[in-house]
Amino acid sequence: MGRKNLLADLLDDKLTAVNEPPSGGSSDNRRPSQPTLGSRGAVGAMSRSLEMLSAERDAAKALTEQLTTGQAVVEIDPGLIDASIVPDRMTGVDEKHPALVESIRANGQLVPILLRPHPTSPGRFQIAYGNRRVRALAELGHPARAVVRDLSDEDLVVAQGKENGEREDLSFIERATYAAALEDRGFKREIIMAALSVDKTELSRLITVARALPRSLVDAIGPAPKTGRRRWMELAERMVGRHDQKALADSVASDRFVRATSDERFSITFAALAPRKPKASPRPTTWSDDDGKKIVKIERRADRVTLALDEKAAPAFGDFVISRLPELYRAFRGGRTDE
Repeated sequence: MGRKNLLADLLDDKLTAVNEPPSGGSSDNRRPSQPTLGSRGAVGAMSRSLEMLSAERDAAKALTEQLTTGQAVVEIDPGLIDASIVPDRMTGVDEKHPALVESIRANGQLVPILLRPHPTSPGRFQIAYGNRRVRALAELGHPARAVVRDLSDEDLVVAQGKENGEREDLSFIERATYAAALEDRGFKREIIMAALSVDKTELSRLITVARALPRSLVDAIGPAPKTGRRRWMELAERMVGRHDQKALADSVASDRFVRATSDERFSITFAALAPRKPKASPRPTTWSDDDGKKIVKIERRADRVTLALDEKAAPAFGDFVISRLPELYRAFRGGRTDE
């Protein structure tokens, strides 16, 4: 068998549909037509030889790219596939899962997932991207169509982030928790920035929000896909200095919260953490002398009483009171019965 035919046979089942022959055509039609210099004589023979060499070179290049980049699609039992080293999507109710299951049931798995051989469990695989599809395929009992490549941890998380950015974006809080989780696993910020396609400033915002909010609260709220960065940052600010969490705990435990969508849960939480209105202080009062002249303005608060003496109305009265403070205080102490 000639070298050209060997390469063509190897590529028949590997390349994409654009390389398949049209219905009713022969195997010779698999090659796109090339312009020729002539079909007869020495010139025609030379032209055909050049065409064959060009086709052979292109076929060899395509095969080499497939074998080196791991683009061949294989079928793998979902039971042999483990989650990514750092999950990017939040656990809990996936409101789009039923639709994905029905889509795969009706149309099959149209887009392969990306896996790597499991680094510590021979015979198993680890997801770079495609968690939702694997879950749906397992539910349907279908094998997963996958590309398997040798990936470092850094390559895996970058591929994971890029695929989500190109297909279905993570919500802000999913990106925030993913960024914090990657940092906790020891990934450098340059790798995290590449995975999420963000700059230093945005990455700092993501991680700051993730660190400011209790993970249990974030998990209870869920991905909140319609809630953007500004609202999550405001929620993080509302958490600062909040030691009394009874109102928040009551809201999260309520039936209303449990029945709500993820974005509605965010709104309930946001309202529960609204700044408390300061209690209105009592209005100041005044003390007047026997002639009705207003001498002292009195302001009472929970932790102090303030006396403001009007020097114009009673000149030198302030100095008089100050000089009598020791005497007044001794009289006060002497008159107390609880000591």
